[in-house]
Amino acid sequence: MIKNIINVDNLKKLASGIIIILGITFISFALMYISPGDPVEIMMSSNGSAVSEAVINKKKEELGLNKSFLEQYTIWLKGLATGNLGTSIKYNRPVTQEILSRLPATLYLALLSLIISVIIALPIGIFAAANNNKISERIIKILSLFGPSMPSFFIALVLMYIVCYKFRLLPVSNSGSSAIILPTITIVIGTSSKFIRQIKSIVLEELSKEYVIGLQVRGVSKREILFKHVLKGCALPIATMIGLSLGSLLGGSTIVETVFMWPGIGKYAVEAIASRDYPVVQGYVVWMSFIFLIINYLTDKSYYWFDPRLKLNKRGEKSK
Repeated sequence: MIKNIINVDNLKKLASGIIIILGITFISFALMYISPGDPVEIMMSSNGSAVSEAVINKKKEELGLNKSFLEQYTIWLKGLATGNLGTSIKYNRPVTQEILSRLPATLYLALLSLIISVIIALPIGIFAAANNNKISERIIKILSLFGPSMPSFFIALVLMYIVCYKFRLLPVSNSGSSAIILPTITIVIGTSSKFIRQIKSIVLEELSKEYVIGLQVRGVSKREILFKHVLKGCALPIATMIGLSLGSLLGGSTIVETVFMWPGIGKYAVEAIASRDYPVVQGYVVWMSFIFLIINYLTDKSYYWFDPRLKLNKRGEKSK
């Protein structure tokens, strides 16, 4: 019975996820359709030579861009149902193949940046919460404001100037194994700073709960309260924070990938938007929507792993 209930819940989530993806793709398709600039004209005039109107119209007819908005969206939607995201107007290659070829680079950058950010932020955030209103906490608070307050392209350019130009530790155009270093540092600066502030807030909120006061009255040490009790209560919100951040990074850190010419999905999407490459933009939107739905689903399921009481409560509600 419980398995059937879980299956029904999963089907409901699947249905809502499909509706969300359809809504997002419809809006993005409409925005691209009404945006100024013609993809065929941009593609054919990129080499600087003049192209006749007849040639442009013929190419539009080949690509189906002469059809109405609803006709184009319906054709694209039928392709999506069969796993076909279309063909890139600019590169003339299947969008699915292009995204999959760039996926390993984005995964590598995203996972490495996230792991390093968590390793840095978790102990610092816990330390700041445990030493709230002390000089050390105020210093951490000030330093953690630098990352989010600076745009990622500015951090990237500063790193390139210092590391590549000033001290010449790395070449400006680096395609070797060390090419991952600067993009990772750029993302880690912003992400870890954000994580520190969030983890500190989560731990402080947990420390203010009544059970902590009860433990203090009973004479339990501050260290034991923090590591044996408080951190367990912080696991759920921290897991949510990490999960949502992973979804954003897997979508491609567009600015960072573009500045450092990292061959990931984010850079590919920026190039597609600039050239009005509709199939690629739509493919990217589907990828982002799918990733966030999967990450949210896995994050939701992880709650039961961190706190088995939630599963028991859910079973109790379903049995009533």
